[in-house]
Amino acid sequence: MENFERGRNEWQMLELPRGITTSEGNWYHITREEIEKYVPGLLKKYSVEKIIEEADAWVKSSDGLALMLYFILVYASVNPLVATGITLVFYFLWFFNTSVLVNVTATPIIKVLNKDGFIYTISAIFLIGMTFDDVIAGLGVSVDLSAVWYGLGLFFLYKVGLLRMLLNFLRSKFYEKKRVPKQDRVLNMLLIRYGMKEGCLTGKIQEMEKEFIRVVNYHKTKEKK
Repeated sequence: MENFERGRNEWQMLELPRGITTSEGNWYHITREEIEKYVPGLLKKYSVEKIIEEADAWVKSSDGLALMLYFILVYASVNPLVATGITLVFYFLWFFNTSVLVNVTATPIIKVLNKDGFIYTISAIFLIGMTFDDVIAGLGVSVDLSAVWYGLGLFFLYKVGLLRMLLNFLRSKFYEKKRVPKQDRVLNMLLIRYGMKEGCLTGKIQEMEKEFIRVVNYHKTKEKK
């Protein structure tokens, strides 16, 4: 693809000489050719588009997971304020450790939770359901009405991405200046997981990761020139 097509809601990616960027706003400091060198033979089994789209889903995975956790806790009769606190703790833990948690088997679930249509529909069902006290009471579920307002607030923090954007801004300013960016670490782990699954790895993982970091830093240095 030579350029993003305006007006499209579907996920898109754009390959550039110094890396790959996506419609989710993520920049991966590695090229198709470097991925092939990193895990030889992998792109014969999986397209680079599939791998990058899955990496995008994992980068944003804390949003959908934290929101779904809130609804589960509330419908399990947990106090809305307590449920909010639990999901915020979960969000921060997952957000800062996403690359460690990447798992090929769980990727289809993560991709579903990254779909706007799915999250909007499920959120609407849960939020509207909270207002029907008699109906949910008949199902043996007790939900405090304040859970609706907490839910709406968390929806904007999580799914709309306000909390993620704030954390990304803070990371870029104070935390990741000299570190490999989160999206690159996620992609690195995804490539390793796929390589292990398909038997495509040709060297030690530690050596591979050092090479990946070298490539990322090379492209980051080129960006500044």
